[in-house]
Amino acid sequence: MRQSVLIVDDEELICRSLRMTLEQAGYAVAVALSGTEAIAQIGEEPPDCLVVDLRLGDMDGLELLKTARERLATLKAVVITAHGDVDSAVRALRLGAYDFIKKPFDVEEVLASVQNALRADDLERQVAYLTRQERGGKQEVVYRSEPMRAAMGLIEKIAVQPVPVVLIRGETGTGKELAARALHAASERAQKPFIELNCSAIPEPLLESELFGHERGAFSDARQQKHGLVELADDGTLFLDEVGDLPSTAQAKLLKFVESLEFRRVGGTKLLSVDCRVVAATHQNLEELSTFRRDLYYRLAGVTVTLPPLRERGDDVLVLAHHFLAQYARRYRKNLEGFTPAAEDLLRKHRWPGNVRELKAAVSSAALMAETRLIGADLFGQVQRSAVQDLIELPGTGDGIMPIEKLELAYLRRVLDLCGGNKVLAAQKLGISRQTLARKLTEVA
Repeated sequence: MRQSVLIVDDEELICRSLRMTLEQAGYAVAVALSGTEAIAQIGEEPPDCLVVDLRLGDMDGLELLKTARERLATLKAVVITAHGDVDSAVRALRLGAYDFIKKPFDVEEVLASVQNALRADDLERQVAYLTRQERGGKQEVVYRSEPMRAAMGLIEKIAVQPVPVVLIRGETGTGKELAARALHAASERAQKPFIELNCSAIPEPLLESELFGHERGAFSDARQQKHGLVELADDGTLFLDEVGDLPSTAQAKLLKFVESLEFRRVGGTKLLSVDCRVVAATHQNLEELSTFRRDLYYRLAGVTVTLPPLRERGDDVLVLAHHFLAQYARRYRKNLEGFTPAAEDLLRKHRWPGNVRELKAAVSSAALMAETRLIGADLFGQVQRSAVQDLIELPGTGDGIMPIEKLELAYLRRVLDLCGGNKVLAAQKLGISRQTLARKLTEVA
């Protein structure tokens, strides 16, 4: 999506000259011959950069700049001032202008200032993105097993191809987000934003605004324009986690966006477009989900990567356990060297219904309680038998086998009991959303 510039000057000749130069440089350029016209344009479609003469016929340029920055605090502005009017230029800088240029000027000088302003805007966004990444902590996909090697090999192949939509499938806790980040990091988009939305975590009334943004005044709380996640993901990757939990209205709009990469902000009329890769993830069988649109499923599932559960990854459980133990040894400042043979045997035999997420939580708890250099099986026993051991004694059918749906329901209820009936805590322990837990408890019951 081209960056946009709004030129505000009451001299048509200057506007025409600046417009020609900026358009030749690749920018989308609009012109306003008065402050009133500029405010109307900013309200309808805010630019990325404002070039404004401080001497306008109907309005003071400083007043326009103040109004524009109130509506969009991140707006970059270059002001043009008459020779000797340095005081006004200084006030403009205090109001947030990026640069000022004195008349008479060369159009190339204005172009250079606009380029620098927009480059600074890009850098600010990138710094904010990297800061969020740093706060979240760097994570990596750890594996040695053949099933995981095959899945990650497929991700590496997809990453270097111009594949617009990818679906990552796998049980809860298998590392779908990490796989999506690995796909992004191996692609040409690696230096661009990785924008994530957990579709089950956003209330339905806010979902469309979160995805596509909204215009000022689109609804009662829309005091200023907001860029949606699809715009923030331009040139990068948009990751939609738990896409199966999207409500039907959002599914229809997501389908339209995925097919064209075009959208309108809530309350807006202008059709906008972006260039981003859409990566969706789910632990559900979307093709069997009655609440999920078939056409959207077919559009998302064109290129699919399935991550194997931890129980099918052999000794990856030990590789991961040692990896997590090293992390927690540093965090808790303990001298932890590994696991006893009994503990390793226990780790291998456990089915890990919560997959890598459950293993990480178990190692964290064991490392915190450890008083020796080697982690013993007794430290894992409390973690695992608390919810899993009781299920072994549950009655099954006539042949002693319980249907998987009933087993899952029993497990969910047992975890809920252990959490004192707190569904938010139980959902966190299980690695699913509260809405997903509530749905599962009612679906099978």
